[in-house]
Amino acid sequence: MRRLFLELTFESTPMHANGHHHEPLPPPTDEATEAYLASVVAAIGDTPETVIALQFLREGTCEVLCVGDPADLEGIVIQSFAMPEEPMAFGSSAEAVASLMPHLSGWTCLNVPPALVDELLVPIGSMAGAPGILLRDDIYHTLTELVNGDLAVGSRLLTQDDHDLIRGASGDMIGDGAARLIDTLQWGHVAGAIRDDALVSLAYTFAVSDRHADIGVVTHPDWRDRGLATAVAACVASAIQAAGQIPVWSCGGPNLASLRIAARLGFTQVSRRVYLIPDLDTDAIGEP
Repeated sequence: MRRLFLELTFESTPMHANGHHHEPLPPPTDEATEAYLASVVAAIGDTPETVIALQFLREGTCEVLCVGDPADLEGIVIQSFAMPEEPMAFGSSAEAVASLMPHLSGWTCLNVPPALVDELLVPIGSMAGAPGILLRDDIYHTLTELVNGDLAVGSRLLTQDDHDLIRGASGDMIGDGAARLIDTLQWGHVAGAIRDDALVSLAYTFAVSDRHADIGVVTHPDWRDRGLATAVAACVASAIQAAGQIPVWSCGGPNLASLRIAARLGFTQVSRRVYLIPDLDTDAIGEP
C-alpha cells in the first residue's frame, strides 16, 4: 500500500487569501520509512482524538503529509485511503496545514483542532471554491468507570465461529464491510445482538492504540430505538476495559442519538475537534 509523506519547509511569510504560499510547493516525496511513521506517531501522541489516525498509520492505509520535522508538530495531515473525504489535521500552524491541502485529492471536509479553525476558514473555502464553511463539532468521550453489565443484556461478543453470521448481516447495516468486521475479530472486539438467527445490531472496535479503543455502532433500521445499540456498545466497552484500554466514543455534535447512548453508558466528554465543511450554497463563513 502507498504510504507517502510530504516533508516541507517554508519561510514564515503570510499566505495569500487562497491559502497558497508565494512560491509553489514541491510534490510529495518518498514512501514513508518505519522510522518516519514512528516519529509521526510520537508527534501526535496517543489520545482520544488521535486513536483513529493511529489506526490508519498502524495499518499503513493512509497518506501522511507533514511540514518540517514531525516533532515540531507544525502541520500534519493524515488521509485514509478508505475515507479520503475526511482528512485529519494535527499541529499548531494553520499556515502549515493549509499548505498541505493542495496535495490531497478527494477531500470534502477537513477535521482540525479548534485552535486552527478561524485561520483556516478562508483558505479552505477558497481551495474548495466555496463561499461558505459550515462548522460541525466532532466530540470525544472516554469511559473511565466500569461498564454496568446489565446494559449489555441481549448481546454477546462474536468469535471466529461467527464468520457466517457476519457475512449474512444485512447490507442495510454493514454494506460491504463484512470482511473488515471479520478482520477486526483478530485484533479487536465485535459484539452483536442476534434476533431470529440474524445480526440486527453491531458494535466493534473501529480503531485501537496502545491506550485507547474507539467504538463504532450500527443497528438495522427496523430494530432501532429498542436499546440494542446500547447493549452491544456496553459489551464491547467492557471487553476494551478488560484488555486494559480506555473506551473512546466519538461522534458529530448533531448526532443526538449517538450522544444519548454515550451518556447511558457513562461516557464523559473530554475534548472536541471541528469539521470544516465547504458549503457552496451559503455566503456565510463559519456558519453553524
